[in-house]
Amino acid sequence: MLDRIAAQFIDYESITLPIPIGQGNINDTYRVDYQKDNHPGSILLQRLNHQVFKKPEWVMENTVKVCTYLANQPDYPLQVPQPIPDRDGRYLVQDNQGNYWRAFPFIQNSYTTEGLVSPELAKEAASAYGAFARALRHFPADTLAETIPGFHDTDQRWQVFLEVVKKDPVSRVGGVKREVDALFRAKPLFDLISQLKRSGDLPLRVAHNDTKAGNVLFCKNTHKALAVIDLDTVMPGTLLSDFGDMVRTFVPNLTEDATEEPAIRVEMLQALLDGFLSQTGDFITPIERKHLLAGGAWIIGEQALRFLTDWIAGDVYYKIVYPEHNLVRARNQLQLFEAMGDNLF
Repeated sequence: MLDRIAAQFIDYESITLPIPIGQGNINDTYRVDYQKDNHPGSILLQRLNHQVFKKPEWVMENTVKVCTYLANQPDYPLQVPQPIPDRDGRYLVQDNQGNYWRAFPFIQNSYTTEGLVSPELAKEAASAYGAFARALRHFPADTLAETIPGFHDTDQRWQVFLEVVKKDPVSRVGGVKREVDALFRAKPLFDLISQLKRSGDLPLRVAHNDTKAGNVLFCKNTHKALAVIDLDTVMPGTLLSDFGDMVRTFVPNLTEDATEEPAIRVEMLQALLDGFLSQTGDFITPIERKHLLAGGAWIIGEQALRFLTDWIAGDVYYKIVYPEHNLVRARNQLQLFEAMGDNLF
């Protein structure tokens, strides 16, 4: 089937078996190698999860807008992996099962990293995400669609959490009272961030909203950043969430799936600050700068909220690889949230 989908985006004489790429929780991505006129080529073919992204066309509209804008910024130092249109100029193709597929160029001699990285690589990634924010600082954020409505609306997520706890659809609340109590202790920080957003003290900006290590492509030879990828969640938002997700994914000494208690790596936190501020320090506001670290704690706490909500609801959102996966993730994030508080606030 994948060869038929690929044929709608590219002409080829021969094609190899598509190779699964990455470890994403939401979409499925494949590398497709092909030959045309005795020249090799490669693309990325990706199934866009329309259960998560209810309006796939909005995702692609945002992606095309942002990529086009970035490609026209002469001082943007990274490559722009612009989506590939199909034969009819469409950026989305549906298969017989109703799945949505899109294609992107494959950037040669590149790699992504998952799990723990060095402070040097973290600084490079933070600089790349900072360059992304810098290049888009004048882009009218309010013209972008919300591809996942309320994505960082923690107030809304809190209400969903309360409803799921009340309904307890698969009878799991009784086993997570300690975790539920921990989230209530995190609520004042959630309220602080919400107040800053409502008041306008945090400017509305283009936010990537998934600034993990795996969404930066690095050069295999130099280990320098080549591109910021996965723009599905690019939406109007705040830079605090982007810096916060970097803190959540780079700073712990363990991955979010670890059963052991994570700790904060202070040298990693400094690397993120140095890299991000090297690109953003001259245009972010004093309020944004003051609350960058609070943004880290906020996103960690919000992710704990999301994982625990999904666990109580019966694992309806995130991919899991074993039955307690979401519970392990939630406990990990709650421990990390407490570590942030102990070390930084």
